[in-house]
Amino acid sequence: MAVRKTGRTEKAAGRNSESSRRINLLSAVAGGLLICVALACFGWLIASQHNAGLTFRFPFTGSQSQPTAQPTVDPLLAAGITLATPGSGQTALLNRQQALLLANQMEPQAAVHASSVNAAYILFSYKGSTTTTGALNSVPAWLVHYSKVVLAAPDNAADPHATNTPHECYLFLDANSGQELLALWT
Repeated sequence: MAVRKTGRTEKAAGRNSESSRRINLLSAVAGGLLICVALACFGWLIASQHNAGLTFRFPFTGSQSQPTAQPTVDPLLAAGITLATPGSGQTALLNRQQALLLANQMEPQAAVHASSVNAAYILFSYKGSTTTTGALNSVPAWLVHYSKVVLAAPDNAADPHATNTPHECYLFLDANSGQELLALWT
């Protein structure tokens, strides 16, 4: 004959069933939250590929520092060149048109392919190097700046990833003699 157990076993089974439901509910909520976080991270990854400035910060972090952009280095300063404004009494023997004409003859590729050309009368200082040129200090000069010079397209057969990026050309001419002091391509 079979004996039926009653009492304590049924109560324990009821408690196990109730705690099991609570655990299942908590697991479902935690799993749902994790899925939401994963979808948000995936969406952020997709969006950040198309917007390089997109950053993610946790809202409750102690440090709220702003990301800093890479500083752009002035190519003239990097090459050891400093410029100054000449005094009111300092005039050049060459005028602007003559300086542009000489510069176009000295750098014909830059003259033909530049999107804009600018000339300025300045005092030119250059640290120089011991092997190539000596130092120049406060020399009256014409700075002829060829901006966005696009040269001939690179050979894509040799290098399929080659790009034709625009260059800047800075040509420094002695303001009195018209001699080239320095040419800098960046």
